Parts: sequence; C-alpha cells; structure tokens
Amino acid sequence: MSYRFGWTLLTVAALATPRAGAHHSFAAEFSYDQRGTITGEVVEVHFVNPHARYFIALEDENGNEILWDAQTRSPNALFAIGWNKDTIRVGERVTIEGNFGRDKARKIWILEVRKASGETVRPTGEEPPP
Repeated sequence: MSYRFGWTLLTVAALATPRAGAHHSFAAEFSYDQRGTITGEVVEVHFVNPHARYFIALEDENGNEILWDAQTRSPNALFAIGWNKDTIRVGERVTIEGNFGRDKARKIWILEVRKASGETVRPTGEEPPP
C-alpha cells in the first residue's frame, strides 16, 4: 500500500465513522411531568460544559444530609444572559424549582432559583413575575 493511499484511506475512515454523541435528551434524565422544589445549601458548583451543575445539600426527615444534583443550561448559554460562575455561590441557601429526575434520582433541572437574599434568577433570562 502506498503512503498516500494509506493516508487517504485513514482520512476516509475517520470521516465516515459516526461521532459518539456526548449529549443526551432531557427526557432521558428528567421528567416533564414531575416538577417541584428543593431547598438547601449549595455545597459545590461545576460551571463547565455540557451543563452547569450545582450540588445542593438537604436534610431528609431523619436529619441526614442528602445531596441533590441541580443542572441547567451550558455555561455559554448562561453567559449570554448575564450569569457567571458566581451567580450561585457555594454556601448560599437556595430554593430551586424545576423538573425532577426520572426514576427517583436526586436530580432537578433548574427552572428558577430563589436565593435567601430574595433575589430570583432563571436560566432562561426571563424576569420572574412580580
């Protein structure tokens, strides 16, 4: 096999190989029908792709700490509406409204965040109603 033919074959094979999709459907992880709120303290922030994530510590009915994974849009989409990595900070007490995770997973897709300070933020950039 000639050198040029080998590179051509390798290039064609690389271009023809389907890409593994890193993204997934909303419905694979979250329920359209199960919405609600959680209230707790932000203990960790991951402002990275593919979704910004906030880990929220709550107490269950026995006083045990449980951790929830609150997810939202990509950092680039959030930057476009004025959010940054400090919009929601570690140590803040928040109430998050959103779509719960499927199969009783401790996840929530953020629709709105109400901070203890009274500020409300939405990852869509919409203003909350008065």
